[in-house]
Amino acid sequence: MSVFLPSPRPSHRRDALLQRVFEIIPGSLLWGTFLGLFVFSFFRPVWVAVFIIAYDLYWLIRVTYFSLFMWFAYRRVRVEWGTDWRRRCEKVSGEVSVYRREIELEMARMEREGAERRRRRSLRLHLQEIERIEADGTAVWDWTTIRHLVIFPTYREGIEILRTSLKALLKADYPDERMIVVLAFEEREGIPAYRKAQILRKEFGSSFGALLTTFHPDGIAGEARVKGANMAWAARQAREYLDQEKIAYDRVILSAFDADTCVDRQYFGCLTYNYIIHPQRTRRSYQPLPMYHNNIWDAPSFARVVANSTTFWHMVQSIRPDLLITFSSHAMSFKALVEVGYWPVDVISDDSVIFYSCYLYYGGKYETVPLYVPVSMDANLAESYWRTLINQYKQMRRWAWGIEKFPLMMRGFLVDRAIPLRKKVKHVFRMLEGNYSWASAPFVIPFFGILPLLVGGREFNQTVLAYNFHATTRSILSIAMVGVLLSVFLCHALLPPRPARYGRWRTVSMTLQWALVPFSYVFLVGLPAVDAQTRLLIGRYLTFWVTDKRRKQIDADALSPEPGTAAALTEVPEKREGVG
Repeated sequence: MSVFLPSPRPSHRRDALLQRVFEIIPGSLLWGTFLGLFVFSFFRPVWVAVFIIAYDLYWLIRVTYFSLFMWFAYRRVRVEWGTDWRRRCEKVSGEVSVYRREIELEMARMEREGAERRRRRSLRLHLQEIERIEADGTAVWDWTTIRHLVIFPTYREGIEILRTSLKALLKADYPDERMIVVLAFEEREGIPAYRKAQILRKEFGSSFGALLTTFHPDGIAGEARVKGANMAWAARQAREYLDQEKIAYDRVILSAFDADTCVDRQYFGCLTYNYIIHPQRTRRSYQPLPMYHNNIWDAPSFARVVANSTTFWHMVQSIRPDLLITFSSHAMSFKALVEVGYWPVDVISDDSVIFYSCYLYYGGKYETVPLYVPVSMDANLAESYWRTLINQYKQMRRWAWGIEKFPLMMRGFLVDRAIPLRKKVKHVFRMLEGNYSWASAPFVIPFFGILPLLVGGREFNQTVLAYNFHATTRSILSIAMVGVLLSVFLCHALLPPRPARYGRWRTVSMTLQWALVPFSYVFLVGLPAVDAQTRLLIGRYLTFWVTDKRRKQIDADALSPEPGTAAALTEVPEKREGVG
């Protein structure tokens, strides 16, 4: 594990007891609810009916909150897409007061000409930021001194997956010579890994500042077969390179990607800008918007629903940066990574656990900053419909296994004295409430919601409460369907252009797919979460599973993560040569 976050397999008896107690809590809350509703439906149906109505109201509040924040996030995305982040890096690295006056003049010109509201709002937000930098006297770093370290951990992914990800880096509007790319292979993959490394070094070896290939040995003491162990090994190898080149760690921004991650061409500019303007730049993680557009047109309908819903969830989270934690592809200062001891090597959810490692190490003075630029990954797609369904379930179960960090966080909070109690309570409540709702709502609302009417007996069914119970819950759920309608709109607004190999019917199916929400919500969202929390409850721990990545047709130009609607908003130039 990292130097500050406890290990999930403690050797001390007291720590082992605490770990086990905290592992039991989430699953106990879940199954206590299920069993309580079932038993009391027979003996106290009125209690259950009141609970169900209260739960439905709570769920309605959550859906309303989710829908509003999803809309706010989409508006913010529309504002920021099309921003020339590289130009902002160049300008803010100079004299800030001069740059502020330039923005003011540009604002006045746009007001006179009646420029589009979106562009004016983007510039207004930027002006406020520059004024804040000037007022605080923040020392903005020169963007040309920043290096980007990009790690792609890979295990059995096809070479075309990796090749496409590397090509996306080259298309980004950022100097290639300032990128240090690491392809992190697993030694246990054998000869195919070495062959892929040799081919990719030959193709891309001279394209970046450096292209490193690492091979993580199998069977290192204290490690599990998880992605974090591979990434930690690769980061240590990269550290040797940085030391050899005498590059300061705080001048290096690390992007931890999945093998299939394709960056937006403004990603590095946006990331660099947000890094150089903040005085506490090394105590922040940076989270782009995860989208699953690489093969979204090829994926089955249920996989598209889950992929889009995941994107919407993280859009909502971006509006609440005080509660935002890292997920999947993210970035952070290499200095912070070294100080906390790299990624954990014995947990599955390394992407979010690294946030809590930093949060504990810096005494709560660590945060995640949302980046309103996308990174695109693969939706689930296997060789058959049935295999895709199984893979989707396994992927959601692995994400739900993120509950494994709850006991680690609790043990860390118990020994920490620097983080204020209110912050600890907020994180504990958020994690418990979020995972409880994830696993319970798909079953409490549709199934346990009708149980009192079925088994409550004649006496209960003749009450006014029973008469109004079904109508009340149905009305609440009908109102909540507004969230589905908003999802349909945003799905089409964010889609990349339809490939030429598909006709208009495919676009229609992107709307009809949302009829699968009830099925997906129960079997591909709720059930995997129940599975994960039950495994943690009984101590049957999950092992890491690598999602099978497939595409029906590889077309690098068609894999742009810029959505169809937003693509029309992009007014920045293509990739510029030179160091700026």
